[in-house]
Parts: sequence; structure tokens; C-alpha cells
Amino acid sequence: MLTQESKENSFPRLQKRIILYLAQSRPQTINEIKTGIKGHYYKSTWTSFNSLKKKGMVKSVTSKPYRGREYPCFWLTELGIFIALIRGAKTEALLKTTSQIYPENKNLQFLIEAVPILGKNAFDVLHLAVSNKGVIEQRHLSLIFANQKELTYEQKKQFIKVLKKHPELYRQCANCVNQINKNLKVLSDLL
Repeated sequence: MLTQESKENSFPRLQKRIILYLAQSRPQTINEIKTGIKGHYYKSTWTSFNSLKKKGMVKSVTSKPYRGREYPCFWLTELGIFIALIRGAKTEALLKTTSQIYPENKNLQFLIEAVPILGKNAFDVLHLAVSNKGVIEQRHLSLIFANQKELTYEQKKQFIKVLKKHPELYRQCANCVNQINKNLKVLSDLL
């Protein structure tokens, strides 16, 4: 079984460029993608693109008319978004397009906003939660906090701001922190 890091490293450079390019742009046709990443021939872009489709990284999300024909426009799947996050895609553009293409997937939107604040350990936990069940639960938040490095005051404020956009996760996080405090108080009293 491939780990997330080995999956990331298993992509050829052109495929990584395509993923990052799409993460920073709107859905596009293959020809627009070839033009946008510059310096590659259509056939190599097409081959790399088809490989990404087979791996489940990109899919057709809309179509675009051109000279009387409809051409599919492609963008990232959830897995493609995860890889783009690992590769350092800018979250503002990624979040904007994700909100348009996957408006119902609030967990994915939360992940895109929270990962730059909380770091790679949080990404690993949230990625597994969203990939396996599609839901972020209180136990996932507990795991993140248990493995969390020290956050600066500004990072804590940013994280609370992100949580407030997602009321259910905000409630879960508050419950999680309260439960951790109770457990620590009991442990402290026993010591």
C-alpha cells in the first residue's frame, strides 16, 4: 500500500505541473491546459493528462462550446486537490474553485483552509477522514490536537476563524477541547 508521500512522489514532473496548474485556475480544456503550462507538446500533455484521469486525479466538470462542438473542461477530483495541497498550491484559488465545483463538500473546503494553519500532521488525519468516510468527526479533531505542534497566537486566531465558517466542526472542536481539559484535570488530580 502506498503512503500519501510515496503517492505524491510517484507522479512525473509534467503530471505534477498539470495538477498545480489546475489548482490555480478554473476548469479548462486539454488544449488550454497545454497552453497554460507552456513548453510541452500536445501529445505529451495529452498522455500525462490521460494518466492523471486513470489515477483519478482529474475529471470532466463542465464543457465549453467552440466552433459548434462541445469540448470537456477538466478540473481536479478530491484526490487531485489533496495532492495539490501537498505540493504547495495556493489555498485561496484552490478554495474558490473547490467551492464552485464541490459546493456541498464542506469538509473538503475546511481541509483546504485548515491545513496551511495546522500543518502536515493535520493534513494526514483530515485526508484519511475525508477519504474514508467523507466526514470529519470529533475523534479526528482530538487526534489533530494530540499531535499538534505549538501554534502561535495568530495561527490560533486563524484556525478559530476557519472553524466559525463551519458551525458543526466548531461545535465538535469545542466539545473536543472541553473533553481534553476534563481528562487532563482528572489526570492532574490523580497525580
